Amino acid sequence: MLLIIGAGLIVGLFASKKLITKEKKDKEISTKAIVSIKQAINDFKNSTIIYLSKLTKTIDDIPYVVFKRIHSITGTIFIGGFVIAHFINNTLAYNPKKLNKLSKSIHKNPLFPLIEIVGIYIPLTTHIIIGLILLRKGKIDTRIKSETNYRYIMQRLSAYIILKTLIFHLVTIRFNEYIPDFIRKPLNIPSKRDLTFQKVNVWFRPPLSIIGHITYRFFIISISYHLSNGLWTSAITWGLAKTYEKQVKLRRLSNWIFAALVLWGEKIISLYTKEYKEREEED
Repeated sequence: MLLIIGAGLIVGLFASKKLITKEKKDKEISTKAIVSIKQAINDFKNSTIIYLSKLTKTIDDIPYVVFKRIHSITGTIFIGGFVIAHFINNTLAYNPKKLNKLSKSIHKNPLFPLIEIVGIYIPLTTHIIIGLILLRKGKIDTRIKSETNYRYIMQRLSAYIILKTLIFHLVTIRFNEYIPDFIRKPLNIPSKRDLTFQKVNVWFRPPLSIIGHITYRFFIISISYHLSNGLWTSAITWGLAKTYEKQVKLRRLSNWIFAALVLWGEKIISLYTKEYKEREEED
């Protein structure tokens, strides 16, 4: 009996020693793995910082005028052209069926995704990135009391408002079919992509009307000012308004364009506020 107990103790001690050794090895391996992961993260962080510093230096070496000209091209030709086309398209809201039919035919075009990416998203992204670079290069000084400086400040302020309201517009209108059902159904947000009128109309009727009216009025005023003032600054950037007299004339013209775009936008909002009971349409 004593021999059995002794043998059991010996086996138990040997097994526990092996178990402790295994635990130590596992702990060492785990510690090494954590150290390796931390080292990999630090290496990635350091390499990213080095890359970004090189990229920043490269960007800083590019002449300011180059950024300004690319910025003006993407803003006036691509984005400006899209805004006007978008306003024209939304004016069809006076006839919801016609608007939805046009929207459906556009989305059925196999080239539409390519046109959207090349003609809208790439120029828009480029414009935003260069805009942020120019913001970093240029400083706002509120102490300067002049119309030109006020326009400079308003141009940058309107850019921030446009960016935020544009994200709202893309999420709730352009890509609204991806909104979860538990949010979309209680608010009567249409699920079909081509129901353009209904998708916008829901933001001008209870319970979302307050959000819609505030957001889209900010959007229209900001985009109208940003575009109209951008036309004036682009003319200066490209040397089309070298004299003070020409700059004053173009500034007045940009004011009229701003007023016209705001009134046009208000008309579009009024078209989208009318009641439209037909919630779904035939495919």
